[in-house]
Amino acid sequence: MRTAGIESANLESQVLAAHTCGMSRSELLAHPEWDVPHEAEVLLQRRLSGEPLAYILGHREFYGREFRVSSCVLIPRPETETLVDACLNSAQKSSARDVLDLGAGSGCIGVTLKLEAPRLKVVLADVSRDALEVARENALTLEADVELVESDGFESLFGRRFDLIVTNPPYVAESDALPAEVRDYEPPLALFAGNAGLDFYRRLATEAKDHLTEGGKLFAEVGDRQAEEAAALFESQKWILKAVHRDLLGFDRVLELAQ
Repeated sequence: MRTAGIESANLESQVLAAHTCGMSRSELLAHPEWDVPHEAEVLLQRRLSGEPLAYILGHREFYGREFRVSSCVLIPRPETETLVDACLNSAQKSSARDVLDLGAGSGCIGVTLKLEAPRLKVVLADVSRDALEVARENALTLEADVELVESDGFESLFGRRFDLIVTNPPYVAESDALPAEVRDYEPPLALFAGNAGLDFYRRLATEAKDHLTEGGKLFAEVGDRQAEEAAALFESQKWILKAVHRDLLGFDRVLELAQ
């Protein structure tokens, strides 16, 4: 797998082998004498072709929980936990109750918010019906009482207002170079946002204000070096930038905005 340019090749091979055996990686390593099913070779070939490990396994860990994923949703990433942390911190310091996870995908953000702060009423909205089915399954499996709404942006949320709106929107520029396993496998609708990757932020800046309660906040994830441009776009629409939250790698990752 190293020759295919896959980092942590040995680890991933072991994870795939353990998956086919129905055991943990540590159990597999403890029993080198056990035969690995032929299915492991099939899965290995899928990985060598570039398919992401999470799609092959059908799950990815996020915020300490296992979420089901498929090729119709983005794979949850560690930096998005910064978005959850920022939203939770705000909720704990206020009387916020109604929360919208816009562009919910797998539901990892909204479901996590509900499980970490059960008093919140969380709505998961996504334009993709297939994505919402994945989110629904995750909510049921993890016993998170959330509402799911099929909506292109705010179209199906007319008249509804929220104390907190949280979103990890598409923010990749169409011209950006991406790893093949992202470009060829993850859903384009959840990745790309125009020539500069800012199209969805423009929409948020004009539409989200009509869906926030008085004193409400918007939390938006941004790309690695996108925070300044995205913040300027919101500020041009009279939003107030309250804070910029950095992820563990030091990138400005989340804009905290208010009206």
